[in-house]
Amino acid sequence: MRAMVLPAPGAPLQMQERADPVPGEGQIRVKVSACGVCRTDLHVVDAELPDIKYPVIPGHEIVGRVDLLGPNV
Repeated sequence: MRAMVLPAPGAPLQMQERADPVPGEGQIRVKVSACGVCRTDLHVVDAELPDIKYPVIPGHEIVGRVDLLGPNV
């Protein structure tokens, strides 16, 4: 999968290829079609929030389709 990764506070975002995640027990995988960025994400990018573990992939407002089911879903 492609992801925009913030490697460190204040660093530029980098497009990276990552392994597709595999859903575990009771989980699903969603193929993201679009992702919104909210003000909190911008605070993370601007290094304005404490206790963020880098690298981080900002964005949590997504639109997509379920493309894989984990066990017992």
